[in-house]
Amino acid sequence: MAVVLTLVTASIVGLFAVLGGCDRSERSAAATGACPRPYSPSSPWNTPIGDNARYADGLPVAGPLTSDPTQFTYPVYQAGPKTPRRTLHVDGVYSNVTAGGRALALRQGVKVRVPIPNGAQAAAGSDAQVVLINRATGDEWGAWQLRREGNGWRAENAYHYNTRWSGVPPRAPGGRPFGSRGAGVPYLAGLVRPCEIARGRIDHALAFAYDSPSPQHRYPATKSDGTGRGRSALPEGTRLQLDPSLSAARIRSWGCRQACLIVARALQRYGMFVIDSSGRPKVMFEYVGTARWRGQVHASTVSPIPLQALRVVR
Repeated sequence: MAVVLTLVTASIVGLFAVLGGCDRSERSAAATGACPRPYSPSSPWNTPIGDNARYADGLPVAGPLTSDPTQFTYPVYQAGPKTPRRTLHVDGVYSNVTAGGRALALRQGVKVRVPIPNGAQAAAGSDAQVVLINRATGDEWGAWQLRREGNGWRAENAYHYNTRWSGVPPRAPGGRPFGSRGAGVPYLAGLVRPCEIARGRIDHALAFAYDSPSPQHRYPATKSDGTGRGRSALPEGTRLQLDPSLSAARIRSWGCRQACLIVARALQRYGMFVIDSSGRPKVMFEYVGTARWRGQVHASTVSPIPLQALRVVR
């Protein structure tokens, strides 16, 4: 996984109002109730699974499905005109996507200026991710292993993207992929945000990580960090879908209610993409440090959804 600095759309309900160091305009945006989804309408993340989709038999992944928002996931911060630009030292690869999402430049060992709000903190865990988004411009930044260093910031890898593009970064000249995240996609992609749970609907595919994806990848992934072998090793970018014929009543009978049911319905319509390696099967929810879930989402929120009820979309 990689740490994401993504300047996120201003209207994540209940999120920005509690972020220390954000100015009044940034905090008040959360109260509007708006919850725009990132990336273009034609993005694979925003495209429902068609009625004529073909499926492979069974899902060779052992459960349970989890949803821990307290570590190894992404805090989402918003930055506006008053957010200070800070120097970020990137020791590894900085992936900069430009030209309307059509060009990728990869740079090694650089310093970049990134808007980081006062009080911003990376997620718990060795990945130490952050997401930052500028709602006015759509700019999104991400970083992996982000940490303070004196008066500045340092990260191993980082990137720049834009939430108005497809959510599928291009390749650099020579064919090298986007350097961040296991599957080489932005970190905001597939993330379940508090405004979506608050309104009772998720309008995009979800991001899924588990312990043994294969080294292969398929669209919308642009690479894979997987090392798995055998039947359980799915290529990163594989799409999974919860059986759409299941009724809400049947899903509730599993003990899947509230946030779990909202996720289940999204899995029926949009599914989820294998997007990273993880110690256990996990749907990616926004980090508790910015989402302030207050117990509404926890590690076993989606565990009532049986993995055997999911299928691989070909």
